[in-house]
Amino acid sequence: MNALGTETYYDKPEVVEALQYWVDLAAKYKVHPPGIVEWGTTPKDFFERKVAMMWTTTGNLTNVKNNAKFDFGVAMLPANKRRGSPTGGGNFYIFKQANPAQQAAAFKFIKWISSPARAAQWGIDTGYVAVRPDAWETPVMKKYVADFPAAAVARDQLQFAVAELSTHDNQRVTKALNDGLQAALTGTKPADQAMKDAQREAERLLRSYKK
Repeated sequence: MNALGTETYYDKPEVVEALQYWVDLAAKYKVHPPGIVEWGTTPKDFFERKVAMMWTTTGNLTNVKNNAKFDFGVAMLPANKRRGSPTGGGNFYIFKQANPAQQAAAFKFIKWISSPARAAQWGIDTGYVAVRPDAWETPVMKKYVADFPAAAVARDQLQFAVAELSTHDNQRVTKALNDGLQAALTGTKPADQAMKDAQREAERLLRSYKK
């Protein structure tokens, strides 16, 4: 998308090429399950050795560490022309309609929950990337990474990160993309047609936001 969130580029040749490669992983190379992979069951499939490799959120890392009964590795996402890293997460908000006491309490909580010590512990307990650099300098996190180097892989990949898809009417614009991906992965449409249709729908949704 563009920086203003008013345009998407779903039908660009590079996007179609990437989607075609994804489709080929199953149809041509036979290294990816056909159709749609159920996101929620991926870690369990990995534990049960139904899959040899999975691409999942860092928030599953501690779950995998605690439940995989075999040695496993963690690597940065593969690259073609350049590396990338999808980023996500949640936000804290303080509502302007709240009274001053509520705002002060909310701000106190936000400062506490995002402190280096808490950010480090959250990262250890879940696998999510600790959200501030100084959290990685805490003794507890340093020891954790020394004992479990896989915990630092996603952090080190952040240098390649770009903004996640973010547009006006983002939920529906993202759905247009996901619908196109699903159509290609299930064989309902070829990759180029799926992305053309997704782009057409995104343009329709974003038309009113362009000046």
